[in-house]
Amino acid sequence: MIHVVLGMHKSGTTLVSELLHHAGIDMVEMAAASTGYDEGNKWERESTKQVNHAILGSAGAYSLEAVGHTRRFGDAERTRMREVIADCSARHSDWGFKDPRTCLTYDLWAGELPPHRIIAVFRRPEEAWAHYWAAAAGRRRLTVFRHCLPRWCDSNAAIVSALERTSQPFIVIDYARLMTEPTEYTRLERFVERPLVDRRDPRMRRSRATRSVGYRLAQLWHRLRGGASPAAIADRLDELRT
Repeated sequence: MIHVVLGMHKSGTTLVSELLHHAGIDMVEMAAASTGYDEGNKWERESTKQVNHAILGSAGAYSLEAVGHTRRFGDAERTRMREVIADCSARHSDWGFKDPRTCLTYDLWAGELPPHRIIAVFRRPEEAWAHYWAAAAGRRRLTVFRHCLPRWCDSNAAIVSALERTSQPFIVIDYARLMTEPTEYTRLERFVERPLVDRRDPRMRRSRATRSVGYRLAQLWHRLRGGASPAAIADRLDELRT
């Protein structure tokens, strides 16, 4: 079975991918699996990530600048996508991939993938903001201020749209609940139909959902520019979760 993990950057997709991999669902090349998050291992399959980069033109771009409005998907990208799917399926009976950019390309992958499962992970916008803001400095903070909430809305609205249209089985996981509530962990185990090896580490949850002054100002900026409502999108994800 193929498992596709959907979720914006900084939303807990790395943890979910790691949980799946240690449960026997191949999610990443073994060379990468030997290193930790702080050493650069985001539990992303390199081959699928490169396909997403080719579609989005996002190679080398900061994560908040990878948008899905000017996608390129011609014969070369379709052929490479099919090759990756065929290669992984030939080598693994259970495999999957995680790359936050897949939020913006899932409809293209869905057209080529055989039956699969979708695991959608989301994090509250204020918590994602706090993670980005704490990691940024200098001019990068201006990028976070201007683009974090629009990208959160783009990515999570795309997830909502994908789940509302798909005929594939799916589960929605709330990252905060996954880190703090045993029921969310159990829901994921039941969905993948196998026990998970618990890789959760409270020290890796480095940001909490606080509505700081900076977040409120970014929210106002986003609203004045006609942006979608993060709260409405989060509410819809909660509905799809239950």
